Amino acid sequence: MADHTAALEAFRRAAALAADHHAALDTPVRLMRASAWVGGGAPAFLADLTAHRASLRTALTEALDLLAGNAVRQGAHAPPFPPMPSALTTMAPAPSTFRGVAPEAMTALITALDRASSALSVAASRLAAELAAQAQPTTPAHRLAATANWCSGLTPPLRRRLGLIRRSYPGLYLPAGTVAFSLFTDADQPLLTRLADADTKALADLLSRQARADDPSLATQVNTWWHTLPATTQANLITLPTFGLLNGLPAKVRDQANRHWLQTEKARLSAYVNQETAKLLRHQDIRLVGAWESEALTLRRLELIERELCPVPGHPAPLLLAFDTQGLGRLAISWGDPDTADITVTSVSGLTSQLDAAHGDLERSRALWQQAKSYSGDRTVASITWLGYDAPQLDFSLLNPAKSVAFDHAAMKGGAELASFADGLRASHTPSGTARSVVVGHSYGSLTTGHAATLRPGTLADDIIFVGSPGVGVERAADLGVRPDHVWVGEAGGDPVADLGRFGTDPGRDSFGARHFPVGRDVVNSAHGSYWDQDSVSLRNMGYIIAGKADQLVQPASLTKNPQLLMPELAPDLSMNTEK
Repeated sequence: MADHTAALEAFRRAAALAADHHAALDTPVRLMRASAWVGGGAPAFLADLTAHRASLRTALTEALDLLAGNAVRQGAHAPPFPPMPSALTTMAPAPSTFRGVAPEAMTALITALDRASSALSVAASRLAAELAAQAQPTTPAHRLAATANWCSGLTPPLRRRLGLIRRSYPGLYLPAGTVAFSLFTDADQPLLTRLADADTKALADLLSRQARADDPSLATQVNTWWHTLPATTQANLITLPTFGLLNGLPAKVRDQANRHWLQTEKARLSAYVNQETAKLLRHQDIRLVGAWESEALTLRRLELIERELCPVPGHPAPLLLAFDTQGLGRLAISWGDPDTADITVTSVSGLTSQLDAAHGDLERSRALWQQAKSYSGDRTVASITWLGYDAPQLDFSLLNPAKSVAFDHAAMKGGAELASFADGLRASHTPSGTARSVVVGHSYGSLTTGHAATLRPGTLADDIIFVGSPGVGVERAADLGVRPDHVWVGEAGGDPVADLGRFGTDPGRDSFGARHFPVGRDVVNSAHGSYWDQDSVSLRNMGYIIAGKADQLVQPASLTKNPQLLMPELAPDLSMNTEK
């Protein structure tokens, strides 16, 4: 009698320990899951934390099994186990691509780990004593102690490194990627270490990795590395050719570096072209024309970029985020600073877009800036023209599957480039709980955008707008990694491209699951390029979506007269604005 009474008392004391401590790591897990960090060692840290939480619960359950079995063998009835709920609820953060981490949340994580360490250490000692007194294996208690030691080993370095980050970023939010990379990993990026010494081979290798988009944390590493460099090193790197192409650098740094590179190349090529022109005129040697013509074309392209960088009245100063004069050329210009903007919209063009024809794309981005700004009140807007891939052209390349508009090869490669570019916008943006990111994909550019979205599910943008799309590479809006109610489709009745459905389900079909916005255009000859026409319904509605005011979409007056012609989801409600 005395033996099984003692055994039951040992079980009850262990059960009380289990009831008190089984959830010791629930709070840290919830805090980690709620933050949605990208890159760095955060995913590995969360995996370790989850494994230790499981080990904690398993150790307590095994200890109770041993003590309950011992009590039964000594004549007692099987004692009831205490409830140990396993459900973990997580408060989902408000959607925002540029959302930062609240320092209070990180402090709470460290505090919770510290408390768990102390509590589990005491619990492990008491559990070991109960098991030993009943002649049971103490392995579960040792496992509990290992979890306590893991927690205690983490808190001092986490607390110290969090202090360093807070001193570098004294605002209300910390950069989510920087927190992940700086707190949860000590991994070094040797290419960045070499780049600090102006190693051009290291820069080329980094740009190659960037183009592949296989490391979502690369831009964050670049941004964190840049902020740790001495001012003299930063000043030296800004003069390095192609340095401004690195995603993750602050936008103004990229602009400064790219303008320096542009002016240096322009001066070099001007001298060369003038010299070779004089030589050509003097010798009348046709063999000199080839090299002269190639360099003269590059010079003309540099001068074109320079002209496009001239200030435009009523718009913010343009920032040169990237350019390349080779091949079809590349160009990324932002009207407004994307690092501080409350709203950032990136426009991705499609068929026939290239550097030599960039003016029209830039005008569209300015139109979007003006429209979104007019609806955004005090919020700041940055509108980016992104010509960052080799878009298909209407020439002999149509016969090449890698370049033809009939295939998705160019979009897949461009999607990787766009995903990396978006990584950079996120890494360099001032942390915010409310800032928004929007991507607009037009024509073949919508397919490029679709591929980028699948590479960066949930982080490419808060809203995606497809206009005149032949398909985006997926069957359903939900496959893009963005909530379907934040995927928008606009297509004019006279737009032949929008009805192709060449690349996956036609986004305009109800089965795709996106939200339609009215565009109010039916002219066959101009519909595909008319979405940005001044005062058009399509431009106004894109402005509302970009500004986060989708509840104010306007409907063309000609359609509101006949409810049957409205989009299905709009037909029951004729209360929306009507503008001509």
